[in-house]
Amino acid sequence: MSTHTTTITTHTTTATLTPAPPARSARRPAAAGGPTRYPLLATRYFFLPLLLSTLHPFTPPALSQETRLVATIAQTPVTLAAPYSFVEASQMLPDAFAQRARSIAPANRLIAWYVPLLDLKAQLAEKNTRHRSLQIQVLRDMEPSTYTPADLKAFRAKTLESQPMRPITEADAPALFALKDLAQLNDQAGGRLILGVADLGPDTFTICIASSAEGHDLRGGYEIESSLSCVTYILLNEKILTLTAYAPEVSAKELRNAMRLTRDWITRPRAANPPHTPTP
Repeated sequence: MSTHTTTITTHTTTATLTPAPPARSARRPAAAGGPTRYPLLATRYFFLPLLLSTLHPFTPPALSQETRLVATIAQTPVTLAAPYSFVEASQMLPDAFAQRARSIAPANRLIAWYVPLLDLKAQLAEKNTRHRSLQIQVLRDMEPSTYTPADLKAFRAKTLESQPMRPITEADAPALFALKDLAQLNDQAGGRLILGVADLGPDTFTICIASSAEGHDLRGGYEIESSLSCVTYILLNEKILTLTAYAPEVSAKELRNAMRLTRDWITRPRAANPPHTPTP
C-alpha cells in the first residue's frame, strides 16, 4: 500500500455542531513560552446544508493510496488521513471547496474535504447524485489554545448537561428509527433531530444528527432533502478538531454505516500522528 503526503494551507469548513469559544476569564495560566490553555465551558449548535457545485476535471489517485495531509493548526502540525475509498478534494476541486467554505459561519475553518472516488467521478460526469462525504474543521477561536483529555471530557460533560442525549451504538440503529418520528424532516426544511451520542474511539465523542434542507438542481427542481451526519470531536496533538461524516439519506442502515465509517476514520489520524506529550 502506497501513501502520499501533502502539506496544505487550511481554509474554512462546514460544521454541523459548533461549540461556543471558551470564556477568556476561564483561561489557565500558560507555561513560560508555551501556548495558552483553557477549558471548554459552553456549546451551541446549528446545522448548515451541504451545497453542490460544479466540479473540475482531475487525475484521481489510485484506490490503494491513503491520502494524507499535514495541516498546521496554530504552528502545530497535524497529519490527517481518511479511509481508503475517500480522496481529499480541496486541491483537486478548488471551486467546489471554496463554495463550501463560503457557506459556513465565519467562526469555522475548513481543513479537509473528502469524497468517495467513485462518486467524484459521477459528479465529473455532471450526474446530479447525492453521496457520502467527510469533512474536517476547527473553530478559529480554539486554534491558539491546547487541550488535554481532561478538557475534552469536561467539554463532553458540559455538552450533555446543556443538551441531554441518549447513548447509542451501531446495534441500536433499527430500534432508534422505530421510536423516532422522522416525518418532520420530510415535511419542512430546517428540521433537525439529535439521534444520540456515541463513543467510537479514545479521546473522542460523537453526536449523530438527522436534518433536512431545501435542495435544488440545475433543471429548476426544488425539494426537501434529508441527510444524516455523525460529528466527532477528537483530540489530536493537543488540538480539538471536528470530523463529520455525512450520509445522503436518513435510515438505520446509513446510521450504522456512518458510525462504522467514523470508527474506522478515527484510527487513521491516530496512526498518522506520533504519541504526543502534553505541554505542562
